[in-house]
Amino acid sequence: MKKTLLIISVWLMALSVIAQDQEVKSVRTFKPRKFYIQIGLGGGVSTASSFDMLYKYSGSTTNPTVSIVPVGLGNGFNGTLAFGYWFNKYLGAEISVSEFMGLPVKGDSVIHLIGASKASVKVRGGMLSVTPAILISAGLEKVNPYARFGLQIGVLPVLVSKYSQENSTTNPPSSKEMTNSYYGGVALGYTAAGGVNFNFTKLLTFYVELQFAHATWSPSYSEITKYTVNDEDRLSELTTWQKEADFVWEVNSNGVIDQSQPRKELRKSLPFSTVSINLGIKFRL
Repeated sequence: MKKTLLIISVWLMALSVIAQDQEVKSVRTFKPRKFYIQIGLGGGVSTASSFDMLYKYSGSTTNPTVSIVPVGLGNGFNGTLAFGYWFNKYLGAEISVSEFMGLPVKGDSVIHLIGASKASVKVRGGMLSVTPAILISAGLEKVNPYARFGLQIGVLPVLVSKYSQENSTTNPPSSKEMTNSYYGGVALGYTAAGGVNFNFTKLLTFYVELQFAHATWSPSYSEITKYTVNDEDRLSELTTWQKEADFVWEVNSNGVIDQSQPRKELRKSLPFSTVSINLGIKFRL
């Protein structure tokens, strides 16, 4: 009996050593596929705001007050298409193209005209970005944590401001609507993300990550693209000086106005900063 137990014990120990050796070999020989294509979606909230764009009017006619409405351009959704390459199971590189679609922020207008019973503005941002990045991975086979650090280049940033005014005291009541779009320039910043890859098969991976992105942008020019009075198009009645603006570092304040040329305004800096949760799939090639 003792001899039998001894044989069984030796046999179990041998199986354990063999299994451990096979596991070590499996880890050592695990080689992720080098290339991958990634498709993802995400949504986030702004982490930085501008304080000179929107205001809120409140109080009474005898004691009116004005307060600031913070405008965060990072509230919204994003879609990403990326192409990556793993040098080894710990280090990789990636380049992605992402489209950010911002949600509007509403406030009262800074040009609240006399006689307007209601005037408001909605502001939203958007940006097409290209982001080269470095990936660092734990190198695990099934559930693989990773970190990503990249340079964000916003090649097509845009800011859209929609102004609306209603006056119910006139007979008949009147209304105005105006859309002003800001373009030009390049937004520069960085991204940092931490996530987990879930490797379902050798070809398919599902990922989820938390990403922080920050970029600043200074638009080059703006243009009024819509102007209606009582639902009638009046855009053609505006002069070039009224419709368009060039943002410059220095403005001549001599008071001379050429209505045939865009007006000059001082440059401003706008933040595109967001923290978002992203998820999607990767096809390993």
